[in-house]
Amino acid sequence: MKEKKITELENLFERVPDNKKKLVKGLIEQAAFMYVQLTELIEIIEKNGVVEDFKQGKQQFTREQPAVKTYNAMLKNYNLTIKQLLELIPPGELPKFEDEFEEFKQRRNR
Repeated sequence: MKEKKITELENLFERVPDNKKKLVKGLIEQAAFMYVQLTELIEIIEKNGVVEDFKQGKQQFTREQPAVKTYNAMLKNYNLTIKQLLELIPPGELPKFEDEFEEFKQRRNR
């Protein structure tokens, strides 16, 4: 899954100036790694829920699922990485992302 995401992102950012390609490659690899991890965390959260009953010794309480905390932190970093990638593209050359929500809005407004 990671290699597929790397290829997808490399295709989107192929028009980046040559002097920024090395930086972009590193950011793409980090973004792809985080994408895969976020996908796995989503599966864990969907399976186990957002909260869990926690018991340690005499203590017992409901707490946030540890995967949720990790997901939220990684999502923030993923979004920052994508933002950095977008900022490396010259103005007017931003890639067109496939966005099902935007397509839905356009169909609805016709």
